[in-house]
Amino acid sequence: MLKKRCVALKEELQQRIHKAQEAMQSLQAILPSPGQKPQETVAEAMNELISQDYEPYFSGNAALHLVSRCRRCGRCCQKELTVAVSFQDCKRIAKHKGISLKRFMKDYTLPHELKGEAVGNARMIRKETGKPCPFYDSTLPGCSIQSVKPQVCSAALYLSKMNLLLCEENRKFSTFSNCPADVELRERIANFSQMLKEEQKQKTTAKETLDGLAANLLAELFQSSPHANLFRLLLRLKGMEKYFGRDTALPLAQKMGLKRLPEDEELKPLAFLFAAMLLEKEASEPALAQ
Repeated sequence: MLKKRCVALKEELQQRIHKAQEAMQSLQAILPSPGQKPQETVAEAMNELISQDYEPYFSGNAALHLVSRCRRCGRCCQKELTVAVSFQDCKRIAKHKGISLKRFMKDYTLPHELKGEAVGNARMIRKETGKPCPFYDSTLPGCSIQSVKPQVCSAALYLSKMNLLLCEENRKFSTFSNCPADVELRERIANFSQMLKEEQKQKTTAKETLDGLAANLLAELFQSSPHANLFRLLLRLKGMEKYFGRDTALPLAQKMGLKRLPEDEELKPLAFLFAAMLLEKEASEPALAQ
């Protein structure tokens, strides 16, 4: 029984590493044939949106966000007191529900107020005191507008503004013990780390083992190589897409000369290793270096 488990774990480890290696190569297809345009002009625009002061936490949380699996348990829907919605959110949800934008704004939103005064044109989801979000449906379970939910909901929990502020201030990644998705993700990352350790015990020559392949790949993710630089750039860009929306991220990609924004699935194999490495570093160091 133990032998079968070891074989299964080794196969899982091998599959994860090979998928990550393939992803590193396939991301090159996003580049135009002459190569990527100089990033200087775009770097400033990106830094104005999300300062480099938030690294590695912004990119790290983007990676965690990509590889987590929302359980649609409804805790966010029931616990969040306020949910901000943008004009684009309202248009998207209204279209999904088959109603006019005017009706959606009237029936489902209210002005965002601070100390009794409206904050510009900002809107919030209308929620009754003590009740969950009006789009929460316990029979589904979870969000009834999952595919078009507000941007702030799409970014939660890892890429929420509050979490990014906490990470930057505390110099460590947050944990969400009440979130089944985060608990499950931490377990998967811990199992991956354990698989590497088990493989290392049985290694002969580092270059010939899965442990050696993984170590080389993990190290490359943080090096200044064309492949690694592209991955980190695309991961940061993906984080901005999740945080601000596609309408903000796509023009940045176009300025870089990229053919398109990367799909979530294209980044996931490398994002998992990137997140695992950052959490491993955090566990062994008092605080991550910028």
